[in-house]
Amino acid sequence: MAQNDRLRLQAMDERDLVVVSAALQDGIAQVGDIKFDRKARSFSLIFARFRWEKSDYGKGERIGAALRIDGVLNVRSRGIDRSNPEARAVLLSMEFTAGNTAPEGLLTLTFAGDGEIALEVEALDVMLVDVTPSRGAGVRPDHDT
Repeated sequence: MAQNDRLRLQAMDERDLVVVSAALQDGIAQVGDIKFDRKARSFSLIFARFRWEKSDYGKGERIGAALRIDGVLNVRSRGIDRSNPEARAVLLSMEFTAGNTAPEGLLTLTFAGDGEIALEVEALDVMLVDVTPSRGAGVRPDHDT
């Protein structure tokens, strides 16, 4: 895979976030790869991202992708068992809700099985970067089943 075939997306507003959320839909993360660096105010996850932009054939591809969110003040989660670092979480969507004083707000990551991570952020500052070569996907995500 050519280096220029990898996504590199930044979200600084809600319209940008829609694109990043769509690119990460059905991304699989290991719970042990969820990191919050309180001192640096950054939150990161590593995903096996389904390449929806390349999914017009067969089962499609997955690629390793890093998600970093900066300006994070606080993190809350529910429905995600942090006691098993090998457990997997499948991302469904990301949504931003503006706070009372712009540009602060709440960035919510929603996972399959009613899992959720809510990030209180100073402003929307999200970066998604593909970091590994792609590989064939075992199955294509299907929300109808």
